[in-house]
Amino acid sequence: MSIFRMRKFFSRPVKVGKGKRAYAWLTPSMIIFVLIIAALLVGTWFSFGPPSRAAGEGPAQHSAKLSANVAKVNNKPISRQEYMAELIMAERRMGQDLDPSQMRMIKSGVLNAILDRRLKLAAARQEHIKVTAADIKQEKARLVEETLQGRYPDKKSLRDHLQRKRISLQELRDSILGSLPEDELFERQLQLDKLQEQVEAAVAMTDEQLKDTFTEVKARHILITPDSVKPEEKPKEADEEASEGDAEGDAEEADGEAPQADEASATAEDDTTQPEMSEEEAKQKAKEKAEKLLADIKAGADFAQLAEEHSADPGSAVQGGDLGWFSRGRMMPEFENAAFAVKPGEVTEVIETSFGSHIIKVEERRCEIPEDFEKDKARYREQAMAQAKNRAWTEYQKLLRDQADIEMLDPELKAYELLDEGKKGPAIEYLKQAAANDSENVSAHFELAQLYEQGGLEDEAITMLEAITTSERGSHSAPAHKKLGEMLLAKGQKEQAIGAFKSASDWAQAFTQGNYFMHIQLKRQFEELKQDDLTAKEQEWVDEFMEYMSREGGMGGAMPIMP
Repeated sequence: MSIFRMRKFFSRPVKVGKGKRAYAWLTPSMIIFVLIIAALLVGTWFSFGPPSRAAGEGPAQHSAKLSANVAKVNNKPISRQEYMAELIMAERRMGQDLDPSQMRMIKSGVLNAILDRRLKLAAARQEHIKVTAADIKQEKARLVEETLQGRYPDKKSLRDHLQRKRISLQELRDSILGSLPEDELFERQLQLDKLQEQVEAAVAMTDEQLKDTFTEVKARHILITPDSVKPEEKPKEADEEASEGDAEGDAEEADGEAPQADEASATAEDDTTQPEMSEEEAKQKAKEKAEKLLADIKAGADFAQLAEEHSADPGSAVQGGDLGWFSRGRMMPEFENAAFAVKPGEVTEVIETSFGSHIIKVEERRCEIPEDFEKDKARYREQAMAQAKNRAWTEYQKLLRDQADIEMLDPELKAYELLDEGKKGPAIEYLKQAAANDSENVSAHFELAQLYEQGGLEDEAITMLEAITTSERGSHSAPAHKKLGEMLLAKGQKEQAIGAFKSASDWAQAFTQGNYFMHIQLKRQFEELKQDDLTAKEQEWVDEFMEYMSREGGMGGAMPIMP
């Protein structure tokens, strides 16, 4: 983790238009088609369950117990139907290489996109931002002309097209206009545009402030995160196994010499006084640790050495906390304000950001104003104002999110929220609930498998992966089969592992970049396992893929790199 990292929300759909005035849609005809299909899929799911039930193949193999709403924002529900419609579209944009390990990011990203849109639209209404029918008409006309220019860059190409289709220019304009999204989407986007313009309009910059944008500082920092001060959590199963082991040990000791009373009491106290640390407690403990380090620094301790030993920022810790030179706009506001407020050689007090508690030492400061500043002041101001406006809008959106009351109702999404906060123990319980609610929930099972593996519970992880690879929705997941094979192999179950690797190969037949790397990895695996026939089969697929790519001109003109 690095303090340069800013949270970026889920990537937006394919857009038409430029800058802020861009609209999320696929093609003029496909947007309506996709929405209809999405609605049908969601409706079918809630009415009949998965395809096996709808097709009348007998009783359902699982019963999905899913809540009607996935979350609430400021006490207003986000329905599962709305969420699923956007999730389906997001999955389709990801294409054929969709990996179960990506689903946590996709599912959380879709929800975040809905949350942010809801918050900004509510803010627009609170600011009494109105969009008129004339605004929508003007925007549609602008988009029609932009579409014409994009499709027909010169008059000849436009004229040739009209002649081939035997239509007039007005008829072409009407056709493009008719294919645009409905007015509701335009109204919503224009509201957000006007809200952003209003926020950015409040940004001002004097000449002195403009000159100050050329100021840079060279600094070091120590970061203490809440996660870094928490005791390492284990899945509940691991605790149960440990308890069983302790019980066996106690039974053995009963036959021999009993432990001293004080030792037994201390052990019992250790076992019963380790409740899970809350997030607020962890934040407070991180701050206390930072305060202690600050006291050591003020007493003469070496800042760089303490950073190397204690900082939770891996990017800078190995360099004694060195961040190099940075100007305004590069860091989080709280961090930046503190760093620019002290003189070279000084150390800040403990600073709180969303990452944790920081101590900053500014080593140098410089301000190098370009020689052509007075001559090109307008250009420099424009650049600085663009950055300042972008920052103001970003901070405004973050403020909306920080002030919002958000409640996760879906257990899987709640688990992902907890994992982002470093709370593995509670996250596992919610993922178990999500898996129990829907036995075909591939992503919940896969996340559980990963957490079990991280906790040293290989058998439980294998059980989860087997549940995925034998489920209706997860059986065709090549990455899941491959992961299962790797875990079986690590347990010494060679034949079962080979079977899982073969299934991964069988399900990765489409000529895609992801499948190319899958077959390369499987080839190496089979080579190590001395499976000559299977190795040759993987090489045959790779050769066919390379031949196909050569015929098609590669992916974006680039061929995959051979190992």
